[in-house]
Amino acid sequence: MSKTTTPALDGLEPPTPDSSLLQALDKTIQALEADGLIDDRHAALCELARVMAAATEAGQLSGRASAAAMAARELRECLEALPKPESISEAEAFAALVEQLGG
Repeated sequence: MSKTTTPALDGLEPPTPDSSLLQALDKTIQALEADGLIDDRHAALCELARVMAAATEAGQLSGRASAAAMAARELRECLEALPKPESISEAEAFAALVEQLGG
């Protein structure tokens, strides 16, 4: 029995795994969701970020550095538009720890 492969019909190709950039973006979005910072109101912005991540990857794979750079810039802007966790100072973190310990 020969092991020849036949090309898939358009639209019926086996799914390809997400790129490392898309995987990293998904982790970022999941972390923001887990922290309660984003919800359904941010769905379009998150999807736009996924599109820009895919475009960045496509630009890299095609050797079009300018296309990848432009898409990466748009991706960065999408990420900047998402809510960010508040950063607390070391003093605030220490005070919160002392309070939790009952002091």
